[in-house]
Amino acid sequence: MKKFSILRYLKQFSLLIFVLAVIGSLAIYFYGKSQQRYVASAVIQYTNDGAKEGYTPDGRPLNVEEIYSSTVIDAALADLGYQFNVDSVRSNCYVEEVIPETQQKLNEALLEKGEQLSYVTDTYRVYFIGDHDNGEDYAWNILDAIIKNYYEFYTEKYVEEQLQSNGVSALAEGNYDCLESTQMLDDSILEMLDYLLSKRADYPYFRSVETGYTYNDLYRIYSHLYNYEIPSLYAAILTNAETNDADLLVSRLTKDCEDLQLAVGNREKRVDSLKKLIDNYSERNKEMMDYHYQSSENGTESILKDVEYDRENSSNKETTYDGLIQEYVNLNIEIRQKTIEKEHKEYLLSVFGNADRAQGQKTFTSEEIREKIDHCVSLATKYYQFVENTGHELNRQLSANYLSMISSINVQSTVNIRLYLALAIVLFVLVGCIGAVLLGRTLDFIDYFRYVDKTVQLPNRARCDAYISERSDRLLDENFSCVALKMDSLSSLSGKYGRTVGDEVLKNFAMILKSFGDLYGFVGYNGSGVFFAFFPDCPPEKLDVILKALGRQVEKYNSLNREYAVHYVFGKAVSSADGIFEIRELLRIAMQRMHSGQTASVPEDASGKNASDDAQNRAAAENCGARP
Repeated sequence: MKKFSILRYLKQFSLLIFVLAVIGSLAIYFYGKSQQRYVASAVIQYTNDGAKEGYTPDGRPLNVEEIYSSTVIDAALADLGYQFNVDSVRSNCYVEEVIPETQQKLNEALLEKGEQLSYVTDTYRVYFIGDHDNGEDYAWNILDAIIKNYYEFYTEKYVEEQLQSNGVSALAEGNYDCLESTQMLDDSILEMLDYLLSKRADYPYFRSVETGYTYNDLYRIYSHLYNYEIPSLYAAILTNAETNDADLLVSRLTKDCEDLQLAVGNREKRVDSLKKLIDNYSERNKEMMDYHYQSSENGTESILKDVEYDRENSSNKETTYDGLIQEYVNLNIEIRQKTIEKEHKEYLLSVFGNADRAQGQKTFTSEEIREKIDHCVSLATKYYQFVENTGHELNRQLSANYLSMISSINVQSTVNIRLYLALAIVLFVLVGCIGAVLLGRTLDFIDYFRYVDKTVQLPNRARCDAYISERSDRLLDENFSCVALKMDSLSSLSGKYGRTVGDEVLKNFAMILKSFGDLYGFVGYNGSGVFFAFFPDCPPEKLDVILKALGRQVEKYNSLNREYAVHYVFGKAVSSADGIFEIRELLRIAMQRMHSGQTASVPEDASGKNASDDAQNRAAAENCGARP
């Protein structure tokens, strides 16, 4: 059997090792990619006074889960333009406390003692886990948008009032009458003016970097819209009595007037009732005052008793009286407002209820009035964007005083693919090498049991046939040499000393031949003492040197084992010298020469062999399995 050689196995199966390493590494790479997750994290700190106690700036308990609330996530996705499910994004967010190491050890010690923890952190680390499909930038962008929108959410909820809504946006949701659209514009702009007026008072020096406006600038812009554009629009509508459905509008105005008249009447009745009650209350107070002053003649004790008697109900009387006065004033204000509103409705009713209005004397066409309304709506929408952007920027500025970002966003991958890929290459190369050694050694065993003659430990007849068949379909190269050898002393040794001795001498001769085969080519045993030797790229001169060296080795062996001397004959053939380039034909020529004894090499002490042994050996050679 072949000698165990790791290098031979690795060289033999080097391609298999390479393919296994590549396939295994690619499998690990793609598996690692499928399991890859990108974790984006950032540290934020609450800096208000009550943060260390777990409270927000307005005194409510701090809830860090609001960082990944539906409102914040939805706004973040809207900013990025992503159409992902909000819940799927929320499920990949979480927040953990950041506690100093010394405090952590102190907490552990307190827990061991069974004491209650009192430490509340104001620092938290926010995480978002992105999947492998969207990549590293996706995780960074999502977390950045979440923190940005949480800043605005936190400031609006706990620090600053919410931004004023855009009432004009409702005009795009329905088909309103011209007058109704103008009234909605009027109300929306008036609300915005009140909002801007309060902002101007609270933040007089704030100027937006993005819009370039202060709240005073925005107030002047809306004032111009309210004082000029809206009145101009009202004038155009009332002058032309422009409406989509006059009958419907008149019906609404009539009902509004009736409702206002009813409201005014109810309030007037309440005012009269309150007036009588207040007058009665005043008369009673006057009588009590007179009583106290007149009873002074009875002495101080009587006065004190009266005061003590009235003290129990004095607060209620005072509160009740003040409440009556305040209600009386408020009702009169409401009556005045309702009266003015009713007069306005009656005026509108007179305008739109006049069936004789001249249709041909309109100042503006219906299309022009609609264009004026659209123009006012577009201006209001445009100005609202200024207000909204300015408000967002103010909130971000205010949030810096209550919420700060300690560290920038950092994105880390959960799987180090490069490391795993390097380990996979090493692992699969190692596995491939081990597999190559095992496979090579297994093939050696198979080759040994199938193709090695157990007596001489050389390739047997089947292996010789396979070697010949592999080269029988093509022409031989130049100087391909073929040698047929036969140990013709085998029969005499076996007959004289027994088969065991004959086999041992045959094995020794085979070992000599094997040494040359391992160096220069292939040597196999064909049975019955016949050996085949094939030497590629071996010119006649080199072949003669090999045969002479073989003869010297045999002579050396015979000198040490004279009693069991080896006698052999051989025949040689060279493709270029003999002009034969077909292996079977070349082998046939070599065997013929071996049998003819033309190139027989017989030691001097072997000249006395008898002719009958030679004939017997020739017959054995002719019965061997390797024939052309």
